[in-house]
Amino acid sequence: MNAQKLAVGLLAVSPEIREALAGSVEGTQLGSVKIVVDEYCTAEDDYSTQRLIEAHPDVLLVDMQDQRAGIKTLFVLHSVLPETWLYAYGAPNDPQLIIETMQAGAREFLSKPVNAHSITMAFNRFIDERDRQRIVAKTRGKVFAVTSAKGGAGATSVAVNLATTLASTIKYRVAILDLNSPVGDAASYLNLKPQFSLSDALVSAPRLDSVLLETFMTKSENVSLLPGPKQLKSCGSPAALGKLLRVVSASYGHVFIDLPSSLEPDLLQIVAEASEAVLVVMTPELPAVWRTHRLISTLAGFGCADRIRLILNRDNSRDEITEKEIARALNHPVYFRLPNNYSAAIQAINRGKPIVEMNHSNLATGYRQLMQELTGVAANKPRKPYSRLFFLG
Repeated sequence: MNAQKLAVGLLAVSPEIREALAGSVEGTQLGSVKIVVDEYCTAEDDYSTQRLIEAHPDVLLVDMQDQRAGIKTLFVLHSVLPETWLYAYGAPNDPQLIIETMQAGAREFLSKPVNAHSITMAFNRFIDERDRQRIVAKTRGKVFAVTSAKGGAGATSVAVNLATTLASTIKYRVAILDLNSPVGDAASYLNLKPQFSLSDALVSAPRLDSVLLETFMTKSENVSLLPGPKQLKSCGSPAALGKLLRVVSASYGHVFIDLPSSLEPDLLQIVAEASEAVLVVMTPELPAVWRTHRLISTLAGFGCADRIRLILNRDNSRDEITEKEIARALNHPVYFRLPNNYSAAIQAINRGKPIVEMNHSNLATGYRQLMQELTGVAANKPRKPYSRLFFLG
């Protein structure tokens, strides 16, 4: 038994239903009725809503006797009390009503008639989830943003290959968030055809949790992807994006974000602040140096200068601009150099398969080394090819 009982709210128009619910709640020994409301909520500032906001119960039972008013109430309360678990209470033989209550923000549907046992089971599920969230909050996953100042620098390839390499080495779940719009390239790099996108998660931000997030993700082996919006859209409001990042880092051990540098400054700052490290990918050419200098200055203004990791992609000993010249021009050291193996990289992209899963090229080795340097997780040794015909250089 919990030392402290749950604070329970009841909303029912009928006096008989209010009395029955209160008796069942008190019979659980897990909760105590803190507030009883006898009118549905119609807006965020009406009297019933304000009373519930002030009481801020842990859980709230809403009777669905008036279905339309009940659905409206769930929408309103989920908006103003996002941390409160809402239970809809109604007839057991109405599947459409159950679906609508879930869409409106209810966490569970309790079928009439309830008793102390059924409510005890529901409250125990809440307690288990609350305790799990508290544990997760102490061990949130690490977020790595990957960006570039110039298109075609290889940021998506870096994000996808690092995530894929890491997912093959550890028990923690790995996710990729593609913030590019429209669509982004991460899905095609993994040969995926997602049903949902970033837009769905952002629209659902007020009620987003690890369970709902999971329905929006598309799986590829051990990696889960949330692709970019299907149309040219913004990445939502700062509040929505911030909520998404909190939920995804609570749900996955490591998260790689394919981050466009063209993102709105307030959204770019939210991602930068949430990231363990921001990988800035660039190629050794003069326009990339100029643009990267501006991007690094922007990121430094967000307070993450010490977390910027400059990645020199397609590095070649014959490059006209050397690593030292780049570091001096940017006033920032090069963190890692990925070798130039354009043919292997393009072949992997065309096949929709990360290069680290395709061959034993020097570029694949570079990705494994970068993952280990970045995360501290030892990379698996690549499997030997069955034939020299599979060796790509």
